[in-house]
Amino acid sequence: MLSHQIAVNAYLVADEKFLILKRTDAPFLWGPPGGRLRRNEDPIKGLQREVFEETRLQIKVIQPITTWFGFFNQEQLLSIDYLSYTQDIEVHLSKEHSQYGWFSVDEVYEDRSFLFAHETGFQLSDFMRAWVLNLCLNGKLQKLAQVYKNKSFRKYLPNQN
Repeated sequence: MLSHQIAVNAYLVADEKFLILKRTDAPFLWGPPGGRLRRNEDPIKGLQREVFEETRLQIKVIQPITTWFGFFNQEQLLSIDYLSYTQDIEVHLSKEHSQYGWFSVDEVYEDRSFLFAHETGFQLSDFMRAWVLNLCLNGKLQKLAQVYKNKSFRKYLPNQN
């Protein structure tokens, strides 16, 4: 018997923007595409399957960003969040989602109220971790330096010790 469910999420980047979807069921969260793994499913293949089912996008999974463990909808859940890329930006939503948008990290930061209204929702720090990793992997060190200089962003960045 399993002790908890395992979910995977794609912090999906295309043209320097994140794909964010709105769920059609309670708690009607906005967040990255993803979902629960099937029994014995490989996390990378499961994430590619979930994103394709929800958006019809093919993705390249890069690497994990963070994990989260807690209760969601009264079940214990371990969530693994991955930085992922896609070349295609034409989204075809499944019935699981009612809206979507491609948002820059600045747009996520400036208008985060719609994203983070629920205590179990995705956090700005999750998007910032993904963005910092994206900049590092793409050799955009000047842009990364600008992010770290921005005092209002700093509290959402990964630990700087």
